Amino acid sequence: MSKVGFQAFAAGMIVATSVMGASYFLENNQKSAEQSVQKEVTDAQVKNYLSKKGQLAISNEEYDDLKNQKEKLLIEQKNNQANKAEQNKEQPKEQEKKKYTLMIRKGMSTSDVSNLLQANGIIASSKDFNQFLIKGNYHTKVQLGDFEVVQGMNFQQITAIITKNK
Repeated sequence: MSKVGFQAFAAGMIVATSVMGASYFLENNQKSAEQSVQKEVTDAQVKNYLSKKGQLAISNEEYDDLKNQKEKLLIEQKNNQANKAEQNKEQPKEQEKKKYTLMIRKGMSTSDVSNLLQANGIIASSKDFNQFLIKGNYHTKVQLGDFEVVQGMNFQQITAIITKNK
């Protein structure tokens, strides 16, 4: 391509870009002019639109009243929950605790005893209780018989009962 041909090509590109840019900006100006014309919306149209959507228009005062009522209800609920919690603390917790008669028979291992306690909801982890018995060397002192245990006892309390080390 010669120097003149290259210059003609560049000039054509500049003219084409200018024409496209001008048409783009003119078109946008026309659209923005059309968009700037605002339509007047009536209250009836708003209410009709909201009713179709299952919604309701209320005044700022009504909204503030509803908001205040909601806050009062939340405060009342928190107070009621606090009162219930206080009443529950006053009631003896022994009614809620589960009692279980642990029967230790000949041939049972400490893991069998631990599994029974966990299965009946007296302890949370049979593995932890079994390790406690072994580490404290209580596994050799477990006695045969029937023992009364209560949910919520710690490992030392249960161990004292089943080894008769009170």
